Amino acid sequence: MRTHDRRRFPRVETEIAVKCRRTARSAYTLGRTLDLSPSGVLLELHTSTLATVGDRIALAFDCPQCPVTKSAHMVTATIVRTIAIDETRQRIAVHFDTPQFGLEGLTYNNAA
Repeated sequence: MRTHDRRRFPRVETEIAVKCRRTARSAYTLGRTLDLSPSGVLLELHTSTLATVGDRIALAFDCPQCPVTKSAHMVTATIVRTIAIDETRQRIAVHFDTPQFGLEGLTYNNAA
């Protein structure tokens, strides 16, 4: 039984729309956050193309000032865990390249 949490920052359950790009030439995939911390995020993506651990991605988060569909500011990260849900959905855990402390303000759409 684990009693020690090795996470650097606490996670917050929150639902925020995101768009994800795996390579510069790929199309965006839409999804949502399930939980968020300054060091990473758990996402649910709507895609039939499965991501793999170690893949590099770029993410944009929905915010009141700029809808996710128009957002150009991307946060780079590495996929550290994947969970296939069905043929069109996948959950991925990612670790940000650098801590993203400004994301706390995006939790305006908290999941209940």
